Amino acid sequence: MRLCKYLVGSCVLCNYLTLTLYTMMRLTKLLLLATFLPLSPLCAEDNQVITVSDPNLLAGLSPLNWIHTKDGIHSSIGGASMNLHFKGTKNVTLRVDTSAIRVAKPSRFPLIAWSVNGGPIVTHQLAVDEKLISIAKNTQDPTIEIYIKGISPFENRFQGDVPVNAITILGFTIDSGGSIATNKEQKKLWWNIGDSILSGDAAVYAKDQGRPPDDLWAASNDARASYGYLLAKHFGYRESRLAFGGYAWTGGGGGNPNLTNLIDQLTSTTSRLLDGKLQPSPDVVLINLGENARPPAEQVITAMEKIRLRCQSTTKIIVMIPVSGRARTEITAAVMSYQEKSKDQLSYLVDLGKIDFETADGQHPTAAGHQTIYNIALAHLQKILGQK
Repeated sequence: MRLCKYLVGSCVLCNYLTLTLYTMMRLTKLLLLATFLPLSPLCAEDNQVITVSDPNLLAGLSPLNWIHTKDGIHSSIGGASMNLHFKGTKNVTLRVDTSAIRVAKPSRFPLIAWSVNGGPIVTHQLAVDEKLISIAKNTQDPTIEIYIKGISPFENRFQGDVPVNAITILGFTIDSGGSIATNKEQKKLWWNIGDSILSGDAAVYAKDQGRPPDDLWAASNDARASYGYLLAKHFGYRESRLAFGGYAWTGGGGGNPNLTNLIDQLTSTTSRLLDGKLQPSPDVVLINLGENARPPAEQVITAMEKIRLRCQSTTKIIVMIPVSGRARTEITAAVMSYQEKSKDQLSYLVDLGKIDFETADGQHPTAAGHQTIYNIALAHLQKILGQK
């Protein structure tokens, strides 16, 4: 009897130890899996990847300022944007590749911003080795607008297939079964061409805060604060951008060539043209250059001739004197010479005259300064584009 009790007790103890050992092994296995599985906003079986070959994704890009390769879409232009509507998903993660960015310090990495369903703007600076950025969580069928908010003006933005400071987007991760739907966009296109002022450099700075340090220049920018963007939005156009810190009619600013050549080229190896035309053709082109250099007349004239050649005959070309008044004499004479020579009835010269606006450093407008310029420019452009 005692032997039986001993055997029974031993079996119970054995079973207990076996169960405990099995449980510990299972927990260890789960911990190991959790340690080595890649981090993701969703479980793998719940994910779906939308690549940059998706036609609805491509249709949502702002025209004329994105480079397309087989692996990604790229841009080094402040204000370059995408407006996308997602269906069948509550979660959206942006897939990026920062491995090719070559800047002096991580603080010079580009900044992006986005809004979900027209809500608050979220700003995010890209980081070394960053791959996934959560854009929307638990929001059914979100409409999302993403844009390049700030970018350092001190790196080359033109040489090679993809510039060294370009943002590279590989696509999106969404819930399984989801998709990108065609998003209704404004049919008309407005193309802003300019320098650091038109690109919104230092616009997030306060009045008299000073010139941004080189390492923090990107973080001081807000492309959407630009008066050019505000004008396009007011008149109901979709805005596209070709504006760089340090740029002039004659070139410069990120290694870009003179405007006559830059109109045709996204980069030194990538054309902006299709069958000799800009596709799509802008309905309005607003140029504000001259702050960084007084242009020779021939540079202004040949650039305007090129724009007219590359656009449709109904495109309105508006040249604005720099808001500081710099190069007023040279640009006025050149535009008048072009108008007399070409008989172009849809080319215009806008001079806001002497205006006072708030700046961060005596040159670059703050967001409030851009609002002042916008308010004054509005009356001039209403005469050209009609009231709205």
